[in-house]
Amino acid sequence: MNTWEAIFSQSPVNQGYYNEAGLPQNHWEWPRGTWFQSRLDLIRDQERTWSSKPESKPHTGRQLRPM
Repeated sequence: MNTWEAIFSQSPVNQGYYNEAGLPQNHWEWPRGTWFQSRLDLIRDQERTWSSKPESKPHTGRQLRPM
């Protein structure tokens, strides 16, 4: 019986006795050092540099005449 089968067979809905301490303990962490993580770090670094640049208006070559 796998972990999920044990959980569902012990659930109160199935008239089972739920013993949390008796279930196998699985410790899981997010993967590290993946391509996705490095890509996300690169994009976040680029966003920081883009947001730190002062915004300038585009130069169209036309100037409004003073009135």
